[in-house]
Amino acid sequence: LGVRVAFVFAIWPLARAREVPAASLFRDIVAPARRWPRAGYVIAAGAGALLSFGMAGGLDATLRPGTLVVAEAVIAPDGRRFAVDAAWRGRLSALAGGACPPVVAAIAGSARAVTSTADRKALFEASGAVAVDMESHGVAAAAAEAGLPFLAVRAVADPAGRAVPPAALAGLTPDGRMRMLPVLARVLLRPWELPTLIRLAGDSGAALAALRRVAALDPAGFAFFA
Repeated sequence: LGVRVAFVFAIWPLARAREVPAASLFRDIVAPARRWPRAGYVIAAGAGALLSFGMAGGLDATLRPGTLVVAEAVIAPDGRRFAVDAAWRGRLSALAGGACPPVVAAIAGSARAVTSTADRKALFEASGAVAVDMESHGVAAAAAEAGLPFLAVRAVADPAGRAVPPAALAGLTPDGRMRMLPVLARVLLRPWELPTLIRLAGDSGAALAALRRVAALDPAGFAFFA
């Protein structure tokens, strides 16, 4: 059976809309109290497995922007460790090897943006994870509750040795959108952040390019087969 990832995530906000304010369905950076859908919603969507796919911040200083990380486990902020489906991980890693050789390692979950180099180093040393994001642990928890196979695939956007400037976060709204005017205003007040912002844009572009290369591979690599 294949995995209908797009469908379950498309109806995800609708499934939660009656229980939580719309703003809490989006990024933890501005809405840290995010709650994830109950297992019943995931099962009702007809999903056979769940895949977390997107960008991450680097924790391992050896990983460059655009490095693909296929999780061997996801570590939640409360210390819970969620295993991924080993066979699924192996198939996708082998398929991606030619186009974008992956690193297979743990990914940390965080309830807030980990933007400073000191915080990233501390999280790396505490968890052993090579990258961090704010979504995969929630998806992993929902999959575990529903008894569904799970996998996370992330591309490093901002490397561990480069702090994310405050200007990059200034325009984020509670619904996850980016407003450019606050970013520009912040740059006018702190013009020395502009070079870092430009580098961050380039790093994010490298991560998106890696994700596109993987997404263009044989769809069978993304499908879960029992």
